Amino acid sequence: MHQHPTANSDLESTNVYAPSTTGVPDLDVFVDRGLITAIHAQLTSGKEGTVYCCRAHPSLNKKFLAAKVYREHAEGSYKWDPTYFQGRERLLKPTILRAIHARTDFGKEVAANLWVSAEYETLQTMATYGIHAPRPIARGENAILMDYIGNGAGPAPHLDSLAAEAGSAEVIFEQILSDIERLLSCHLVHADLSPYNILLWKGRPWIIDVPQAVDARFNQSAFDLLFRDLERLCDFFTKHNVTRSPMMIATDLWQRYQQADL
Repeated sequence: MHQHPTANSDLESTNVYAPSTTGVPDLDVFVDRGLITAIHAQLTSGKEGTVYCCRAHPSLNKKFLAAKVYREHAEGSYKWDPTYFQGRERLLKPTILRAIHARTDFGKEVAANLWVSAEYETLQTMATYGIHAPRPIARGENAILMDYIGNGAGPAPHLDSLAAEAGSAEVIFEQILSDIERLLSCHLVHADLSPYNILLWKGRPWIIDVPQAVDARFNQSAFDLLFRDLERLCDFFTKHNVTRSPMMIATDLWQRYQQADL
């Protein structure tokens, strides 16, 4: 989910919802649990869901947290694409799988919950292994509360806005590559990586939007998705005079992954 403001970019001047309720039912559970006190600003809204900047409860020693609220039935999204679903079916009972494939109301409800769980668990893994991504704080039925990447003036900019000085673009590229490698060592491929879901903050990149991440052990398209991620990354950095071969990088990573050498 792209974390950029849809209206006023100065979060400090944005109106705040009443502290007793967020105005977004899926986020009230985080108020009840003493994690947030209010919504501070809506950051973005897309086909998969909406991201908010929330005021953190004082007990957390943070000013802001980000909350991602998923749309219940995001038809036409990766949720219904077998490329991303492959490997997840092993965790589900046949009756549930049939409901998902038939897109019954129950199947849609299960699928929505599946992707919320997938992103939360992937973010947990990334935090555990030192991969630079928002740290998950809590999850609700259709929402995830996580670290906010940015400050009171607004969220961190996307990689797409990079205006790198000579040499710094290559450093950022290598930092992203290191996180891709570390993610693969956890058997995961982002599967939708682009300059629009990488943020730049405090001198380094942060990876966001991971519900569609696939398990390389069980998804037959994992290598192709890894190559696509790297191709997009290399295409972008070519504009900043960093020229690398996505196929060579993907092949090297995949061979070392298969040999348990990451």
